[in-house]
Amino acid sequence: MQNVSDDSAKDVKKVAKGAGISFIGSVTGRCLWLLCQVIVARYFNAEVFGLYTLGLMVLKIAELIARFGLHAGAMRFVSIYRKDAPGKVKGIFISASLISFVNGLLLAGIVYFFADFISGTIFHKPTLTEIIKSFTPCIPFMATMMVVAVASQGFHTTKYAVYIKDIIQPSVNIICIIPFILLGFGISGVISAFIISHAVALLAGFFFITGQFSRIKERTVKPVYETWRLLRYSAPLLFNGFLIFLISWTATIMLGYMKTSADVGIYRAASQIPIIFSLILTASNSIYAPAVAEMHHHGHMERLEKIFKMTTRWVFLVTLPVTVILVFSAREVMSLFGSHYVETGALVLIVLAIAQFINAVTGGVAFTLSMTGKQNIEMLNSFAMVVMNIILNYFLIPEYGSLGAAIATGISIGAINLIRLLEVYILYKVHPYNLGYIQGVASGVIAVASLYFLGGHLQNYSHAIRLIANSLVVCIIFVIPFIIRGLRDEDRFVFDAVAKKFKYKIRVSKV
Repeated sequence: MQNVSDDSAKDVKKVAKGAGISFIGSVTGRCLWLLCQVIVARYFNAEVFGLYTLGLMVLKIAELIARFGLHAGAMRFVSIYRKDAPGKVKGIFISASLISFVNGLLLAGIVYFFADFISGTIFHKPTLTEIIKSFTPCIPFMATMMVVAVASQGFHTTKYAVYIKDIIQPSVNIICIIPFILLGFGISGVISAFIISHAVALLAGFFFITGQFSRIKERTVKPVYETWRLLRYSAPLLFNGFLIFLISWTATIMLGYMKTSADVGIYRAASQIPIIFSLILTASNSIYAPAVAEMHHHGHMERLEKIFKMTTRWVFLVTLPVTVILVFSAREVMSLFGSHYVETGALVLIVLAIAQFINAVTGGVAFTLSMTGKQNIEMLNSFAMVVMNIILNYFLIPEYGSLGAAIATGISIGAINLIRLLEVYILYKVHPYNLGYIQGVASGVIAVASLYFLGGHLQNYSHAIRLIANSLVVCIIFVIPFIIRGLRDEDRFVFDAVAKKFKYKIRVSKV
């Protein structure tokens, strides 16, 4: 492949290999979680689903506090000590797990005690009280599970974290949730399934840790505790965790405060679908971020720009057809949750899909800033997004409900990512775009025109038939150019690297 330098080839292979398992695990976990959400939404009405969502949100806040940033701290110190200091690794695991579990017990008691206040005074929904109380036993299990899962990445592998968070927990949740609903346990059965799944995932996490670090069971290896050092490093990350939480949950919080639980349920259902965009971007950024840090450190800005363009183009080519399908099949997709989610939910889905597409096609701009020593600028960007989102939600939700929340979120995501793109260009004179996007844009235009024409001929068919037809048309339109023109050199490296990763050889020939 004479058009690709040796260094660029290595970068491409690293991106493809590292992103592969992360992406597949994340997509699997998201699909399983989405299935759970669909089951709950279809079995209960939008109001109950909204109450369930608010209870889940309170749980996540408590879990975030209980975790105390220890997941990141444990991962860092395990990575540092894994080769030369088994006693310190053992001490890190014991102290991080124990602190997060004890914190979880304390937070569970506090949340249980203040459940009436949270439900009645903050959200003005007294029926939320029992749901919040039912969720509280999950706090210690959820916090400790996250610490153990992320800490396992300190051994420089992501597969165990994927098993714990994305495979075992959602799988056990589904296995439990269906019989609990059929036996008539109602929403309490759904919450019980959620708690059981986290307890099982936590036990699996401990099992995986003993496999990765067998010396943790040896009595001759005495744990060396660096508790204060661990806490000093982890505690500041709690603020960053809250910032990330607010970016994702601001609309839900403000809908719960200002509107009905049904509005919360509709928004929650619609917002679950576009998460696929962030999964695609996260998979790309999982290796792009450290690669950028290394290249910038060594002054290899030309290589940095190449991998920036390359990864962003991959994300663009994958997310554009998904966006077209969601925009033209929004009603069909929302019908999965039930007929009462369709009318408003379809509009919410369209707005959020477009916003997430903008987020995806600006590529790793956030990591480009944070991994090149501009983390303070990125922190301000995130803070600005939260503030903008709160202000827009405050004005739009009273008038437009869940649609207003979607518009506020969409404007915030789009505006800040365009600002990030401008900042990266001003600072480093690099951007992620080139003529390689023309093929994707042309396919997108043809797909939009085709679905617009097709829509008039499928009115009398079921939601499922229309969704399948639209998806097939879009996929064919985007695949045909690759068949006709073949793959670029970079794309060949990606396919080859992914094929080797999963021991499946894909042969492609360039015409």
